[in-house]
Amino acid sequence: MRLTILLPVGVTLLFGCATTEPLPSYFVLTGTGETAKPARPAAAVRVYVRRVEVPAYLNRTNLASMHGDQVRYSPTGLWALSLDQTISLGIASNLNRLGISAAGFRPAFGAPAHTYDVAVHLTHFEGHENGDVITSGSWQVLNGGGGLVAGKSVTIRRGGWTFGNDTQLVALLSSELGELTDQIARALR
Repeated sequence: MRLTILLPVGVTLLFGCATTEPLPSYFVLTGTGETAKPARPAAAVRVYVRRVEVPAYLNRTNLASMHGDQVRYSPTGLWALSLDQTISLGIASNLNRLGISAAGFRPAFGAPAHTYDVAVHLTHFEGHENGDVITSGSWQVLNGGGGLVAGKSVTIRRGGWTFGNDTQLVALLSSELGELTDQIARALR
């Protein structure tokens, strides 16, 4: 008798406590799918991409989007690394893909010997409820003495994002970062 009562109660508790929430997805910024150039030895680094400056509301692991005047943080879409490091490494990877030897900011390691620094300051790097994805800010290429070689303020906008689709958001942000990297690469040539 006790078993017939305890078994259904136990099963109900077990399934009632089981989570049905989706698991988190961890994202990195990827290139545009172009064939990568062969890697050069670490000693031949030409460009060092410094830690990217991002606003405080973006400086977290969750992907961010704007819903009106409110920030929405994805509960399951997360950056695999801190956003400042993710963007820095993304730019360096894109530069390497374009044949410019580069290394990005990594907090556990010092900057390698290099000829140029790239400094990036972003004010926006998010999706918006209207379907736009915006990357906005400025970049500078500096020579070894800290002198300005080139710089530009930039706003890149892509449409067609479905609000809440994290994979699509990261793909559009990656595309925008590729365009920003192309601008930097032109300044380095």
